[in-house]
Amino acid sequence: MKLSNRDTALIQKTARYYLQYKRVDTISRLKKVLGDVEKINLDDAQRTIASYLAYSASRIVNRSILLALRDMWVKREFTVQVGDDVVGAIDVARSIPYYPFHYASLLPNLKMDELSYLSYIARKVLKLAKDRLNDSRVAPFSFFQEMRKEIRKLEERKELLPAPSIPQISDSSPEWLRNAYFAYIIAKRASAGISPIKEGEKKERGVKLILSKLYELFVYMLVARTLEELGFSLKIEEGMIKVKEADIVILFNTPIKDYDIVERVDEYDINAEINFRIKGRPDISIRYDNASLILIECKYSEDPGYITEGRFKVMAYTYEYGATASFLVFPGLGEGGQSDEEEGTIELYRQMGEKGWVDIRLRDGRKIYMVKIDPLEDTKTLMDRIKPILLPMLKIDINLE
Repeated sequence: MKLSNRDTALIQKTARYYLQYKRVDTISRLKKVLGDVEKINLDDAQRTIASYLAYSASRIVNRSILLALRDMWVKREFTVQVGDDVVGAIDVARSIPYYPFHYASLLPNLKMDELSYLSYIARKVLKLAKDRLNDSRVAPFSFFQEMRKEIRKLEERKELLPAPSIPQISDSSPEWLRNAYFAYIIAKRASAGISPIKEGEKKERGVKLILSKLYELFVYMLVARTLEELGFSLKIEEGMIKVKEADIVILFNTPIKDYDIVERVDEYDINAEINFRIKGRPDISIRYDNASLILIECKYSEDPGYITEGRFKVMAYTYEYGATASFLVFPGLGEGGQSDEEEGTIELYRQMGEKGWVDIRLRDGRKIYMVKIDPLEDTKTLMDRIKPILLPMLKIDINLE
């Protein structure tokens, strides 16, 4: 599968914002190079993204190793031991009832299987990071020194772990193991997402997955840049952007708390994990006026069936979270609907016309917007398209003409 012109434009434009907004710890240094994207050719942009994902994965795995080693000693329990050899720290009070035949000692919580899984992940991430280290030098997004520092840490910390074994990850695995594993998977797939596709269906899905995530990030950056262009100052944190002069918070791929209508599943306790796992997670959420909510769902596709599914998904999110309005954002739409619902979506797309959007007004006052955001279009054109929809909802008083 070859990258299309749209895919190429998406990667080029996303690379401009990716590092600046994604990592708060390098924002001050990267801020000055915004707008210097002409120094990066397409290949450099692709390699920079892959290198940064490996850097991010090495940071996460380094933290995971520290948490795993901490668990070994903090999450311990007293065990009654038999024999002459003392193992662990003896607890005198607990040993008295068993003395002189037994003693109670505090042993480390050695989850050797899980530590060996982490050991495997650490070694894989270390290799990825080393292979991509030189790509971290690409101007203007260089993070070479930070990445080399994480590699050195990982070299040392992996030696504290047991022999590696292929990971078996489940929902019951410790959070530090799951975080390390998913960071590795994302970094590993980056090469599939930015390189010429090889034969095999699995690789093809990997490319589309990465491109769809870049599209979500592109739309997220578009919203942020629109507010920034109006003179607002942005405070960037991991997973969110706060608008300093207004009561506005933009969330990216982050769960929305205290807005949903889900109480609980069946007879599970109200705090049971399943109650949280079943909730929808919109791609982008905008909180404003302390309580109001706007949701944005991004679909990087022209397939009428996929966009139609997105239309109904957005409507479900709107009522699940009580949103004032929701956006379905996509780059365009093909022909050939296979059902009445798909033909309806195609008709809505035709209604969008030159203005590039259409609103569906619901009887309770809420609105669903379908908005065309195509990376092939000029960024300013896209920003001008969303201004007349978004700004009035955010109660930003500005002359849009």
